[in-house]
Amino acid sequence: MKWIWEHPSWPNFEYDEKLFLERNNEFRIKSERLMGKCEALPERYQKDAVIDLMLSEAINTNEIEGEILDRESVRSSLLSLMSFDSRSVSSDQKATGAASLLVDVRKSWLSPLTHKLLGKWQTMAVPEQRLNLITRGAYRSDPSPMQIVSGPYGHTKVHYEAPASSQVMDEMNKFMGWYNKTSPLNKDCSLSGVVRAGIAHLWFESIHPYDDGNGRVGRAISDQALSQYLGYATTACLSGAIEIDKKNYYFELEKASFAELNINNWLAYFSDTVNLAQDLAKEEVDFVLNKTRFYDAFFDQLNERQAKMVARIFHEGRKGFDGGISTKKYESITKCSNRTASRDLSNMLDKGILIELPGGGRSTRYELINMNTNMRETHFP
Repeated sequence: MKWIWEHPSWPNFEYDEKLFLERNNEFRIKSERLMGKCEALPERYQKDAVIDLMLSEAINTNEIEGEILDRESVRSSLLSLMSFDSRSVSSDQKATGAASLLVDVRKSWLSPLTHKLLGKWQTMAVPEQRLNLITRGAYRSDPSPMQIVSGPYGHTKVHYEAPASSQVMDEMNKFMGWYNKTSPLNKDCSLSGVVRAGIAHLWFESIHPYDDGNGRVGRAISDQALSQYLGYATTACLSGAIEIDKKNYYFELEKASFAELNINNWLAYFSDTVNLAQDLAKEEVDFVLNKTRFYDAFFDQLNERQAKMVARIFHEGRKGFDGGISTKKYESITKCSNRTASRDLSNMLDKGILIELPGGGRSTRYELINMNTNMRETHFP
């Protein structure tokens, strides 16, 4: 007996729910504050907050799996799928698939898990590609072992081996039976939100039912579980929190995958990550608020080049430009001369649009003023 699913008592996980009550309460409080922050935004800004939060999740859940998506393609797909802009259709299948998964999870948070729903999510997570032998929408059927390995050929290390494909249907029936029975939508269920979501994620990943897309679908299940607990679609950036230290995420999953059924350590990691996700989501909403305040204050003061530069910075998301804005970057983005770039930047500095970063001299760099920290009071029109 090596793997957790080989334990005679599988899948009767052992944990002390009392250890996670404080973390669970923290999650609910942070979520309610975040929701209140979003709802306090004027309606025309709320959609920007929703799109930016979903964009962050779509990008990060794929980066965890080593796939880099084009931000603008994902944004276009999200706008189209959320019906904010029916003209914004991306031809990038991976971007559209990632966006479709996020939107569908958000729209179906009240739905029970079924084989059909999970198959749809997996199909979205793994878009069809030529010469790709990955089965889409159905559980794996290959009789050879499903293993997670690392290292060069001939010297690989097996980090985990999932149940045989012949066991998958039975295992998934047990998992979905438990998941739907313990839903907070059932009045007699008292399992805390972060504990249920943490168990669901570990259980699903332990079964590893698909040829590909298990991580993305597993995180979608966690998002749905948290939404069902809150009573509304969560705005958490769970994948963003995981992506910050994805090595630790895989390490914790690997530790929890061995024969021991006590999962307190896993639930501690997972609940802390869920709460970090709320902090990241707050930063995303603050970014949208900063962007809208910035344009309200300065839009009519920017020339065409300056507006292009500002749009490019905001396009990068809340992290902005690494190292700040330099004259060289300004020249490159706006296609202007060094003298024009220097003049434009000085003009923005004089107007209070930019602030100078430490360094000075020929390496002077700038960043946009943060309107959230430089305004004492805001009145939305």
